[in-house]
Amino acid sequence: MRRNLAVLIALVSLTSNNAVAQKDSVPQVVDRASLPRWVAPVGIAASLALDPEAREWSQRQHTHFLDQLAKLANPLGTARRLVPTMAFTFAAAALTHHESVASGALNTAAAYAASDLVESALKPMIGRERPHVEGNSRRFHPFTANGDWHSMPSAHVAHIASIATAVSMQMHSTPVTAIGSALVALVSWDRVYEDQHWTSDVTTTIALSTAVASATVRWLESRRERH
Repeated sequence: MRRNLAVLIALVSLTSNNAVAQKDSVPQVVDRASLPRWVAPVGIAASLALDPEAREWSQRQHTHFLDQLAKLANPLGTARRLVPTMAFTFAAAALTHHESVASGALNTAAAYAASDLVESALKPMIGRERPHVEGNSRRFHPFTANGDWHSMPSAHVAHIASIATAVSMQMHSTPVTAIGSALVALVSWDRVYEDQHWTSDVTTTIALSTAVASATVRWLESRRERH
């Protein structure tokens, strides 16, 4: 039970980075010294140490209810659901002349695209074996096109984490940030539950995608300020 609690704490600690981002206005440069730099490294290190135990525990928890919940959670990290949603939001905002919403949608789409590019590039480079193959968290085969070795990072988690981060930064709303963090945690849980990713895959992806999305939004806003 203590091990399970440690994994949960690590995951929640990383998703809380989204809440930190929304406290500052977008055009401002975030003061990195004010952020708890230990959060991401500690969370990732803890999940790495507990990968086998977390997987074994997750596989023992399968129920009909959780299977149904996983089916609902999975689409929340897929491009076929998220990309049309962003496109519709931008189009609707542009047609109704809500410039701030349209601009926010573009920022979010850019953050999503940047995170997706980083995730797609790292998958084959790292070459970590997915847990369902042989259940060994220490097996790596870098620079392979075989999807069985594309466990880290997680595309699903990168997608939802980047969107949640970008929206949180621009909305400056605690409820919105909380909902975004909950969705990130739900998708992350689903990837471990479905035995597609190790716990450390999702915690690392959350930290990475949050950083990439934040940097993208800040860069876009700084360019708009200069023009």
